[in-house]
Amino acid sequence: MAEKGARAQLEPVARQMYIDGQSLTAIAETLDVSRNTLTDWKARTKAPADDLDEWDKARERKATFGLRMESLLERELTYAEERQPGAIEGVTLDNLSKLGSLVVKFKAVESQGAGFDRAKVFLENLQFIAGWMKENEPEGLKVLAESFDSLTAAFKESLDGAA
Repeated sequence: MAEKGARAQLEPVARQMYIDGQSLTAIAETLDVSRNTLTDWKARTKAPADDLDEWDKARERKATFGLRMESLLERELTYAEERQPGAIEGVTLDNLSKLGSLVVKFKAVESQGAGFDRAKVFLENLQFIAGWMKENEPEGLKVLAESFDSLTAAFKESLDGAA
């Protein structure tokens, strides 16, 4: 069993595993916590008036994310098509293009199921974020660049300590 007091470290991991589609039983085995503990953690996030707890809500949002992205793209494309030719700003067209690219990527990942390369998707998203920040938030990109090496070093240390 996991050490007593490990909740602060394990609960967010368990929540993300659940959102990603794993069963409570599989999570319990992976994290070495009881299924009852996981059920308690989930139950603590449920508001009395709600039908679902926060874990289930997040899992449902993730499951419908692709559909919501497609719907957003369709709505924005319809809006753009209703404008007079030349009335759409370049930034709007650029954003539509990026949103379309994200929808295509998401559909490709979704079609691969759980077998996709999460590290590759993470790096692609990080590149997208850095590109967006370069254009829209250059000061934020500087902060990210300044902290990236220390974040990477800390992560590598945690891997070495776990081995």
